[in-house]
Order: sequence, then structure tokens, then C-alpha cells
Amino acid sequence: MGKVKFLPDTVVNRIAAGEVVEGPSAVVKELIENSLDAGATNIIIEIKSGGKKLISVKDDGVGIEPDDIGKLFKRHTTSKIENLDDLYNIKSLGFRGEALYSIGAVSDVILQSKAKGVPDEGREIHIRGGRNLGEKAITRIEGTTIEVRELFFNTPARKKFLKSDTAEFRKILNVVIPYTIVFFDKKISLIHNGKVTFNFSPATDPILRFCEIVGVKNGYILSGERDVDNKGVVLKVLLGDINLQFPVKNRQYIFVNNRPVYNRNISYIVNSVYEDIFSKDLYPTFAVFIQLSPEDVDVNIHPSKREVKLKDENYILSLLAELCKETFARQTRAKDLSGKGSYSEVIEHINGRKEIPVISEREDRGELFGIEGSIKEGKEDLRAKLKRAFYTGCYKNKYLFFDGGNVLFVIDQHAAHERIRFEILKRQWESGKVDIQRLLTPLIIRVSHEEISVWEEGHKILEGLGFLTTRWDANSIALHGFPQGIKNPEISIRNILAEGSILRYDREEIAKRACKGAVSAGDRINEEEAVYIKNELLKCDTPFTCPHGRPTVIEFSESFFDRQFLR
Repeated sequence: MGKVKFLPDTVVNRIAAGEVVEGPSAVVKELIENSLDAGATNIIIEIKSGGKKLISVKDDGVGIEPDDIGKLFKRHTTSKIENLDDLYNIKSLGFRGEALYSIGAVSDVILQSKAKGVPDEGREIHIRGGRNLGEKAITRIEGTTIEVRELFFNTPARKKFLKSDTAEFRKILNVVIPYTIVFFDKKISLIHNGKVTFNFSPATDPILRFCEIVGVKNGYILSGERDVDNKGVVLKVLLGDINLQFPVKNRQYIFVNNRPVYNRNISYIVNSVYEDIFSKDLYPTFAVFIQLSPEDVDVNIHPSKREVKLKDENYILSLLAELCKETFARQTRAKDLSGKGSYSEVIEHINGRKEIPVISEREDRGELFGIEGSIKEGKEDLRAKLKRAFYTGCYKNKYLFFDGGNVLFVIDQHAAHERIRFEILKRQWESGKVDIQRLLTPLIIRVSHEEISVWEEGHKILEGLGFLTTRWDANSIALHGFPQGIKNPEISIRNILAEGSILRYDREEIAKRACKGAVSAGDRINEEEAVYIKNELLKCDTPFTCPHGRPTVIEFSESFFDRQFLR
């Protein structure tokens, strides 16, 4: 008797559902896309317990005709394509006919709808675990409401891998936010556990909606557009200027034919424009909108439709690089991609023909403190030598030079100040005696919706660490006090909130993030401040690396310079 068997339909259904419905955020994505495809101008999304108990999406779209209600939860039923050729000319966000079928297979769903222009009453259908529990006529306004409850009630293995309510809700936020940007002319509301997270009214300009989402002034956003008529390509960019620098890449959005997508190459190209003006641990905010002929875009790669393939991608990337440089050059200098790091090299890297150029930290820079130096002479000797060294100047408001007699010491002012502040904070927190700088007037900090969620989860922890904060409004928190020694408390708060969850980090990790608000590369400091940094650094328990592991001091010997000049 053979071992190969046909799987029963119940198993097949749940396997197929697992490819589309990875969690509550995937359900929200599919439902909001259905509402947008239906031409809705007002969409209300209600969530309970991070989507585990309830996901409800209500819209005022064209609705569903009574004869179609019963077909919706059958596999591969859709109104958006009819034949194979349609796969190469997709203009809607959804098209596979798998979303509602998959959602219904692993949850309890009630869908109500009334079609516009149809005199009949509305209809309701109840699906649970893939079974139709009944349909009935109802009285309701035009549009559609779908409620999804008990997600994964019949697939406990999938259910146990769901994260906390807060974590799942943050995923939902990350899914919904891009649609609010690209569909700026829609009214979109999000409610979690009965509390309104946001309620965006239609905007007249995409810049206004983008600034509202990112939480910045519109004067800091540059916009550019390029229309290539003969190629059917339209590019638009919204670029944050040099005033908008963030510790993580969570304010970067890419859209292709109004579809939020992830594209590593597009992200790489845009970020490369900023490399020459941002320090390597800070990132810009931007939105890229690409319109192409549908036949030049393949969205049928993955069930999530998050990734797309573009025809003539290299050509589009070159146009995008030029547009970003031109747009950014209106206000400040952009990175020159014509020489080293040119567009041609970028393309070669993207196509896998060249490795990303990486310069070794030890390459051609002398002896690292705490590595070769400590082996040769010992830590105390190095401390003593640096202590005796006198200040001679700085370079690029970034590196401080100290003459140690037969050696030259170079201190990274940002890394050194980070180490100093980190150890001060750590000692205060360990002793329970935090010196707090209280503000006469609170500092109002605008944050993203995801960061508000992180703050709500961990503001008590922040208070114990010396950051006194309260909720100001829907998009802002008020800072009333902060640990003394923090140079820029706003940057410190943003760095902490940007990590996604305060609860999963210990105090040392939080201190590392808080100390990113130390003296920055590019800050002008005088001789007295430079000597202070050197002396305070020598008091640290671990003076020769910053909290993130980068060196704070490099020692150059006379013999090193002799070798460079072939002496």
C-alpha cells in the first residue's frame, strides 16, 4: 500500500490560509485593500486586543451585490481579474481571490453589505472556520462592514505564536500607516480597545498628510516630480531635509502604483543620497511614489503582495537617484554619485556583481586603544600617556587631537562623550539616585503613532530612569524632566521609543540609546570642552570604547607616519 495520500480539504484550507493570514496585521491589510478597491472614501478600522478578539473594517464603498455575497468566501473567487492576461495588467490592490477565503477558514466572520444603486436590502453572511452558518437580509446603509473574531481559533499552533496585544497592534499600525499616506484624500480612522488612535480627515496635499504621519513641520519636506512621457513613468518624492534625522529607518515609505511595497534597491538609492550629510547611525525620512504601466510591474510574487518586480528597474533607479539629488540640492548638498560610489557602482552592487565596499576599522589608522596598545604597553600606561597629552586642535568638528610626545592621540568626540554619559547614567540608575533636570516649561515632542504605543507601554519605566513624561495629545508627549548629563533629551527619548519596545531592554541597553544624545559629530566645541572630554573619559571604567563598541581613542605612533611618508 502506498504512503502518498490526498490531504483532506480541511487541512488544505488551513495550509492555504496560513500563506495569506500570517497574523492580525495581514487580515487588516487585506480588508483595507478591499475597501480601497471598492472606492471607499471613509474607512473605519476597529481593533480589540491587538486584533486577537476583533478586527472590524467599515467602509462606504460600492458594496457587494446580493448574488455575490455567497461567493466571497469560496477559494479563487474575485471580481478583479478574469483571465491570464489580466495578471499582467493589474490595477487593483487585491486580485487573487484568496483573502476572504483564507480569513474565513481560520476565524469567525460576519460580513454585511449593501450595494450602491441596488434597490434590494442589504445582506449578511456568517462564516466560521470555513463553514457557511447562514445568510439573511438586513437593513443598512450602502457600503460594507466585515468583523473578524477569534482569529486562529481552530489553528492553536498558529495562535500561540502571536505576540502581545501591544506588539500585534504595532504591526497593524505599520500596515495601515502607509495607506493613509498614499491615499491622503481618504478619511481613515483607527480605533484600538475603544480608544481612537488616529482619525485622519481627507488632505488636499500629500505633503500635509505625510507631515501629519511623520510628525514634522512641512517646511522640512522637499518635494520633486519627474514625468517621462515616452516611458509611461512618473516619479514623485517627498524628502526630509537635514533637519530631520532619525535613529532607525521607520519613517521611509515606498509606493508603486499606489501599493505600499518593500524594495531594497529603491531604499538603498534614496538613502545613499543622504550618506554624505548624515552620520552613519542616523537616517532620513522620505516617501517615494512610482507610477508605471501595469504591465511593467509584477505584483504576483508573494501572497502578501509586499514585494514587486519592476521592468527596467535599473533605468527607474537611475531616474530616482537623479530626481533625489536635484530635489535635495535646492536646499543643501547631496552626495555626488558620479565618482566613487557612482550610480554605475551602485547598480553593480544591486545586481550582485560587486560587494559593498567595507573599510576595515583597523585599516591604515594606527593602533586602537584597548587592542594593540593594551597588549604592548598596558592599560595604565596608556591612561597615563593620554592624561599628560595636551590639546592641539580638531578636524571637521569631529576628531580631537592630543599631542602625547612621541604619539598622537585622536579622540572621536561623539563616541567619547557617549561613554562618559553612559557611565554617569548607569551609576545613577544602579544607586537609585537619579539627578533630574526639571523643566519650567515642558518640552513637547511630536512622535509617531507607533512611538506613542511604545511610550504607553513603558512610560513608567522611563519615569524610574529619570525621564518625566506625560501624554500631551494624540501625537505628542510632554517632557517635564530628564537625567542630568543628557545633552539632548529629545533625541534620547526618540532613540528609546524607536526601538519598538522598552520592556524587552534592560537599563544598560536603554542607557546606550539615551546616550546617543551626546555631543555629535559636527558640534563645535572649544579647547576647554575638549580637555574636559579627555579628562572625564579617563575616569570611566571602560574608557576606550563607546557603549556600542566603537573605539573612542586611536593612537598614532611616529613610526606610523614615517611609513606613510616612506621615511
